[in-house]
Amino acid sequence: MALQMLIRNAPKFNSAAGLMKSARLTPLKTYATVVAAQRSALVKPLNLVKNVATPVSRNIAVSAPRMSAAGGSHTALWTIERVVSLALLGVVPLAFMVPSQTMDALLAVSLVLHSHWGIEAMVTDYMRPSVVGNVLPKVAHGSLLLLSMATLGGLFYLIYNDIGIAKSVKKLWAVKGV
Repeated sequence: MALQMLIRNAPKFNSAAGLMKSARLTPLKTYATVVAAQRSALVKPLNLVKNVATPVSRNIAVSAPRMSAAGGSHTALWTIERVVSLALLGVVPLAFMVPSQTMDALLAVSLVLHSHWGIEAMVTDYMRPSVVGNVLPKVAHGSLLLLSMATLGGLFYLIYNDIGIAKSVKKLWAVKGV
C-alpha cells in the first residue's frame, strides 16, 4: 500500500525537486513567486487554445507598509484633534467670562477647526470614491475648505469690526420674547 502511494505521488515529488533545482532560489525570489511564474508560463499556451483568462496573482510586499499620505503620521493629527476638543471645554466658558478680541479669536479658530475636522471625517466616510466616483469626494472636500475659510473669515470680521463673538451671543441671549 505504501508502495502504491509512492508510485502515485512520484510525479509530484519529481516536479517539486526539479523546481527547487531549476529555480535557484535567492533571498528576493521565494518559492511562491517561482511557482506563480511557472503557472503563468503554463497558462499562456492554454489561453491561445481555450481563450481562458489568466489567474490574478498578488504581489506580497515584505517591506513595512507605507502611509497613504505623502509625508505624514496621522497620529499627530489625531492627537491635535483631541487636544483642540479638550481645549474647547476651557475656551468657551473663558471667552464668556473674559470677553476680549484675543479670547474671541481663540474661540473662533478652535470652533472652526473642530467643526472642519468633524465634517471632514463625515465627508471622508460617506463620500468614498468606490461608491460615488472620483469627482464628488474632491468637490466635497474643496467645498468644505471654502466653507471653513468663509466661516473663519466671517467670525474674524465679527471680532475685529463689530462687538465680537461672546458679546454677540450675550446680546442674543438677552433678547426677551414678546
